[in-house]
Amino acid sequence: MSDLYEFPADLPDQGDDGHATLQWTCTIVVMATFGLALFNPAAISGWVDDLPPGPTNVRLAAIGESWAETADRVGFGLGHAKLHAAWKTAERIDWKGRQPVEMAATNQPATP
Repeated sequence: MSDLYEFPADLPDQGDDGHATLQWTCTIVVMATFGLALFNPAAISGWVDDLPPGPTNVRLAAIGESWAETADRVGFGLGHAKLHAAWKTAERIDWKGRQPVEMAATNQPATP
């Protein structure tokens, strides 16, 4: 009786012990990091703000803020800014006759 679930073809021996997989994974991580740093510079500043204070972190904060200002001038942060504005607008919408949401920072009723 033959095994019906036997793979129909023998695969060649790969022989790299996962080196190609590790290289592919590192490439994807580097590309994602570069893309996020390029198009969401506010995330860098937010990350640095969460770090404990120190001389290195002060320099990182200055670099992050400088990059965020440069990216805003060039327009790299425009997509994130539009998405954030749309999200904040959706948060303030008065759904189904409920009372307006009080904003925590200003204690003023939100206006749609």
